[in-house]
Amino acid sequence: MLSVCFNFKHALTLQGVMLSIVLAMSIFAVTPVAFNSPNEVSEGVVQKITKDVFQMLQTASDAGQVNVVIQVTDKAGIARVIEEFGGQVSIMYESAEVLAASIPASCLLQLASDGRVVRIYKDSIRELYYHGAITENLKYSVPRDPVTGEPVLAYELEGIEVEPIAIEYITSVEPGIYTNTNLTGASTVWSETVGQGSVVVIIDTGVWSASPLLVGNVIGGIDISPDVGTPYEGWNATTNHYHGTACAHLLAAHAILIFQPGHPWGEAIYNYDPVGTWKNNSGYIYTYCFGIAPAASIYAIKVFPHTGAGVPSSIIMQAIDIAIQMKVSGTLDVDVISMSLGGGIGADGEDPEDLLVDAAAEAGITVVAAAGNEGPALLRVASPGSAKTAITVGAAMDPIHEWVFGDIYFWAYYGKPAGNGLGDELWYPHDYLAIVDFSSRGPSADGRLKPEVVATGSWCFLGPFPDGRIRLGGGTSFSTPQVAGVAALLNSYIEAKGLPYGPKEIKQAIIDGAVPIPGFTAEEQGAGYVNAANALNVIKSGTFGTLPTTWPHHIGDLWFPPIEVTCLYKGKATFSNIVLEPTKYQYFAFWVSSEVDSIKIILSDVVLADPAQQNPFWGDAGVIYLSTAERGGSDSYYAWGLYFYGDGELLVTFDVPISAGIIRLALVGDFSSYNQVIVGEMTIEVTEVLVTSIDKKVILYNNGIPTTALVEVYPGRIERYYGAVKQGETDVYTFEIKDTNGFALVFLYWYRDWTKWATSDLDVIIINPNGSWNIDGATLASPEAAMLTAGPGEYTILIGGYQVYFDKTEYYRLEIVYLAETKPLWYSSLINLKHMASVQSPKHGVAVIWLYDAEFDAWYIGGFANIAKTQRGCKRS
Repeated sequence: MLSVCFNFKHALTLQGVMLSIVLAMSIFAVTPVAFNSPNEVSEGVVQKITKDVFQMLQTASDAGQVNVVIQVTDKAGIARVIEEFGGQVSIMYESAEVLAASIPASCLLQLASDGRVVRIYKDSIRELYYHGAITENLKYSVPRDPVTGEPVLAYELEGIEVEPIAIEYITSVEPGIYTNTNLTGASTVWSETVGQGSVVVIIDTGVWSASPLLVGNVIGGIDISPDVGTPYEGWNATTNHYHGTACAHLLAAHAILIFQPGHPWGEAIYNYDPVGTWKNNSGYIYTYCFGIAPAASIYAIKVFPHTGAGVPSSIIMQAIDIAIQMKVSGTLDVDVISMSLGGGIGADGEDPEDLLVDAAAEAGITVVAAAGNEGPALLRVASPGSAKTAITVGAAMDPIHEWVFGDIYFWAYYGKPAGNGLGDELWYPHDYLAIVDFSSRGPSADGRLKPEVVATGSWCFLGPFPDGRIRLGGGTSFSTPQVAGVAALLNSYIEAKGLPYGPKEIKQAIIDGAVPIPGFTAEEQGAGYVNAANALNVIKSGTFGTLPTTWPHHIGDLWFPPIEVTCLYKGKATFSNIVLEPTKYQYFAFWVSSEVDSIKIILSDVVLADPAQQNPFWGDAGVIYLSTAERGGSDSYYAWGLYFYGDGELLVTFDVPISAGIIRLALVGDFSSYNQVIVGEMTIEVTEVLVTSIDKKVILYNNGIPTTALVEVYPGRIERYYGAVKQGETDVYTFEIKDTNGFALVFLYWYRDWTKWATSDLDVIIINPNGSWNIDGATLASPEAAMLTAGPGEYTILIGGYQVYFDKTEYYRLEIVYLAETKPLWYSSLINLKHMASVQSPKHGVAVIWLYDAEFDAWYIGGFANIAKTQRGCKRS
């Protein structure tokens, strides 16, 4: 599945949320039963709030936010209640009456009293702990679009007028510095090209053809989205999600906005762009709103429904194919495709969608695609941006847009007056370009330069929309159409001059003309910030550079990462003297196996400037991001955007196998900081316990740091099955649960995981005894995990080859851990586990190995061992 744009991640990425729900109801909720103490609470609360949520409440401050998953009967209604409590809904599931949210701890009991709430669970199968000078909430969280996840600030359109500027008058206008045309250098070439004659296909949510910013630009479109055949059908319907129209505005807008006197947005723009913005004698504020290629023609292909929800990649591919066929048939001379969308990729450049992009380039179409919003981890560029011929665009932050937003931010959230001037003093106290944290970094897994270039993708002015609102927004979704606009300018010039150049030369000119941003790497910015004037000069000169050559970084299935990777020694690595300038990143990466049970990051000897020299509002801080091992297009993080302002420790624990591969860690000086943050020493520690058994003896092997263990034995068994699938094939298993309290964990392992190239995507889909479906095991993780928790009966387990590249066969192992009861039969004493230990159980069953971190007083699962007498219950159909 692809989403309309890329999730802008704050705090913790939700991973395997439905699995966390059932885990919360199992023995794996908090601690081993042998160390558990029941809480004294009322019966009504017990029925709605799980035990692990109560433990969260015991340790959280009243003002602290807690992450929960809530089963409800009215998602929209409960979402409004959560917002009234000062919380934020992060995911609203379409296929179940479930939502995930962050909510003040003091409001949880009140929320539970709502009759529409069925059950509240703690969020996720892994735990994140931290102590010391680490916090999630240094700043008031910026708003995000509830569907796309991108940062978006909306305001009522009342009090704002729009006056279109005729295309023929564009060259007589000199836009101010708030317009992206100034930053990209586009307005400096308008005397030679304004994009006339260039046709740009925007594949997105449709385009509002009646937008006053796009008079004369939109020439048509088609709807192939799931809305076809419904009242919401229409590529230019006013009910469409604003995303596609926003992209069109950034590409081709040409108008003047008039704000009423004292309007907070107008005052902010006027405050920081007095040249391009002016006031009349009555105090009305006038400002230009221009796209990069204001004379370009736009053809919209609507692929996403009016809600903005994701669609299968096949629909995106259909849209690309339509553009190609219009080009080759002569129906429409398509010159550029702009795609602010993306999805996961296991074989960069070789995915069918990527290959279709290459086919578009071969047909004479320049394809510009978003890098994704899965940063700042390296190796995260999404498909189709991973295509070899695509111009892939990352997101930069520039002073003018940050300052304007900061002015509005302090007005909106801290009650400061309009035009307060705090944007450059407190929000972004710098005068240089930087790379936004969420912008997906490269390189591609096969070592190619990605992204190619960057443009502003933080707090762009998106314009007015038919829902009666104006918006600011961020994401590579909005940097992409700017580069598509530059491509349209170049194409227009090439066609007017009759030059023999096409997509290959346009791409190279954009790369050659980009201006590197000092202090940032090629993995972050590609060749640099796009510059239309420089790119046009390359076209005029006819002298093109060449992309650096690289080897494919794999031999068969063996993958050799194109980034520096640390191998942990006995589960540990230490780094010294890490200097974090504001907005500048330091990157680390290390290998993990699926058997890793916890990751701890220890920051010590942290030095900040004297308090008098720090940001007077928030102080200075560093920020930490810890990704999973998934690569391109995955937005999965164990920790995203945790602030630290002194020594501290971060612990992530796992109750199920994790994706094997390379964990990426990024540290940065917060963009609001005045001075650098120095980390004297950073230590990475992992626990990694392998478990096996002989009869009733449980044997533990420790490949990580020393830890404390405990073994509990439950009635049950572990069953393992082996098979193979090709892409599109499905193997079917059945498993019967007879015990009233029985449940099972299902793990699916396969050979080509995230340590390999190309990575296969196998899925576990479960059909419950009542006929309902469980798709928790259909993610980008490897291994996949799901649970059988719908009560006694026969479960059908489908093992599907969703993506297996190059017509290969993928070999897998299916493991089912079945527990018949939640009360243990026996438990061991504590074990000091340094290298190896063994425990003799007096009982048969399933051994659950618990590990303990004394610093955080945290228990977590280190593995399972089968000491059952017999194996029975599962069969292959």
